[in-house]
Amino acid sequence: MEERLRQRYLKQMGFTPWVAAVPLPGAAPSPLLDIEPLPELNALPDIKPESPGVQQGMPEQVAALLKADEKPRLAAPPVQSSDKTAPAVSEPVAAPSLTFTLQAHRGAQIHLWAEQQQADAPGLNREELQQLAALLKLFGGTVSSDAKRFFCAPTAGKPMTAENVRPMFDAFLSGMLGRQGEIKLLLCAREETVQALFNSPRYQPVVRGQITLLPVSSLTEMLADPAAHKVPSWKAMQTHGFV
Repeated sequence: MEERLRQRYLKQMGFTPWVAAVPLPGAAPSPLLDIEPLPELNALPDIKPESPGVQQGMPEQVAALLKADEKPRLAAPPVQSSDKTAPAVSEPVAAPSLTFTLQAHRGAQIHLWAEQQQADAPGLNREELQQLAALLKLFGGTVSSDAKRFFCAPTAGKPMTAENVRPMFDAFLSGMLGRQGEIKLLLCAREETVQALFNSPRYQPVVRGQITLLPVSSLTEMLADPAAHKVPSWKAMQTHGFV
C-alpha cells in the first residue's frame, strides 16, 4: 500500500502510525512522560548468624519459621471435600479472539460485502464465488478480482474483541463508502460476526450515517442449508427494499 494512504488509514482508525525509539536529527521534539521514580526500599541491616537457621535480631516467630524451612518438605495431601455435591471450581477461560475477513464488492445501486469461509485464505472458494456472482447480478455488479478486504485478527498476542473491531469497521466503512451519499449494503456474514460488529441480530437493517446495512446469512451457510439461510435472507431483502 502507498505510504501516505497507509498513514491515513491508520490515523482514521485511531492508531499511532509511527513512533521513533530515539530522537531523530531535525525532528520535532517528542513529549516526555513525567514518571515519578519508585521509592527506594530501606536497606536491610547486616545480620550475623548465631546458629544454623537462626539469626540475631530476628523475632522468635521468624526464627521458628526458618528452622521449619530447613526440614525436608513433603507434598501436602490433596484436600478432600466431604460434600460430594460441591461443584468443582474451574479457572476462568478467556473469550476467543475474533477472526474474520470481509470482501467488499460493488453493485450499481447496492453493494455486497461477504465473509470468507476461511479468514486466512487468499479468497473465496469456487462455490462461494458462484453464489457471490449470482447475488451481485441482482445488483448490477460483478465479482471484483481485486476486492478490498477487512481483516480482523489478534495482533501482538492481544485478542480482538467487539469493542476493538467496531470502530475499525466503521472507519473502513466510511473510507470505502462514506462519500457516495445514501447507499445500501448487503452484508453476508456469520451470526457471530454480525453480533460483534453491530450487537444486533441478522435480517434487521443497521444504519451508519447515510449507509443502510442489511446483515444476512453468510455465503457458506446459504450453500450448506438453503432452507435455513437462503429463505430468511431473501425475505429480509424483500422486506427492507434490497430487491
